[in-house]
Amino acid sequence: MAPAQPPARRPALLGCGLLAMLVLTLPGCGGEGTAAPQSAAAQQPKAKKETTSNPAGVGGGCPRQVDAFVDSLDSLRRQLAVGLSYEQYSAAVDDLHVSYDEIPIDRLAIDCLAATGTPSEQALNKHIDAVNAWGECLADTSCTTASIEPILQRKWRIASHLLSEAD
Repeated sequence: MAPAQPPARRPALLGCGLLAMLVLTLPGCGGEGTAAPQSAAAQQPKAKKETTSNPAGVGGGCPRQVDAFVDSLDSLRRQLAVGLSYEQYSAAVDDLHVSYDEIPIDRLAIDCLAATGTPSEQALNKHIDAVNAWGECLADTSCTTASIEPILQRKWRIASHLLSEAD
C-alpha cells in the first residue's frame, strides 16, 4: 500500500499573482457556503481514541502511530474549514506523508488495515492529489480560482468521507 508521490515542488515565482489571488480567496474553502454541509458529528472535535499498548497492532487494534496519523488527517480537515494557503496546505500534506511513511504497515493487524489503514491512506492520497492540482493551477496562468476551487472542494470532500470511514 504505497500512497501517491509527495506533492511536486514548484518554483516560488511561478504564478505569484495567481497565488496571491488564491490566498485571498481560498481561505474560506471548506467552510460555509462553498462546501457540502457536514454533519454535527463531523464538525465537532473527535474524542481521543483509546490506543493499544501493542506498538505494531499485532492481534487486533491499531498502534499509536496509526491513531496519530488519523488524528493528523482530522486536524487538517478542521484547518481546511477555516482556510489555508497553498504553502500551508502543501506543508501539512508533506508532514502527513512523513507520518505515513513511519507507520510499520507490514506489521499491522488485518483489522487495523481494513478498518483504519486503507481509508486513511486513501484520504492522504486525495490530499496529495489536491495539493498537486492546486500547484499545477498556480503554474498555469490561465487557471483561475473559479476553475480550481470546485476541484479542490471535491477532493477534500472525498478525503473527509474516507477519513470518516477510518474513524
